[in-house]
Amino acid sequence: SLSHKEKDDREREEKMKKGFTLIELLVVISILALIVAISIPLYAKYTNKAFRSTVISDVRNTVNAVESFITDFTTLPNPTTCPSSGFGPYTCALTDGTNTLPGIINVSKGVSISYQKATGVCGGADTYKVHGIHQKLPGWGFCFDACLGRYVETDGTGCP
Repeated sequence: SLSHKEKDDREREEKMKKGFTLIELLVVISILALIVAISIPLYAKYTNKAFRSTVISDVRNTVNAVESFITDFTTLPNPTTCPSSGFGPYTCALTDGTNTLPGIINVSKGVSISYQKATGVCGGADTYKVHGIHQKLPGWGFCFDACLGRYVETDGTGCP
């Protein structure tokens, strides 16, 4: 026959085998909360980098398209804006009124590209600027100035 103390010990052991204690549950919840608290800022940081990379890529591709147009037709295309698409990639054409390269500018989802032509501002020659923004990055943009021959980050309002 078991003593009263042995019965209590055996009952306690059986109860412990049935599930988690409150302390174990709180420890697991606090560990999960810590993991989430660490991962959310990292996720935001990486998505911002991805949006920036998309804009940079689309601006560079647009510059290549404009350079191809200039090489093919020895003239600058007319100014254009390739608007942001919320549903996927979008294509725009370059034209000078006579010659057209349809669908040569490809922009990613959420990106807007504007191409501006400037007459006589670069040592008397015609030049252009390409500016890109992403709808999820307010206050940030990326620009190429053909007169300076360089890319620069902007405040999102246009090329300097």
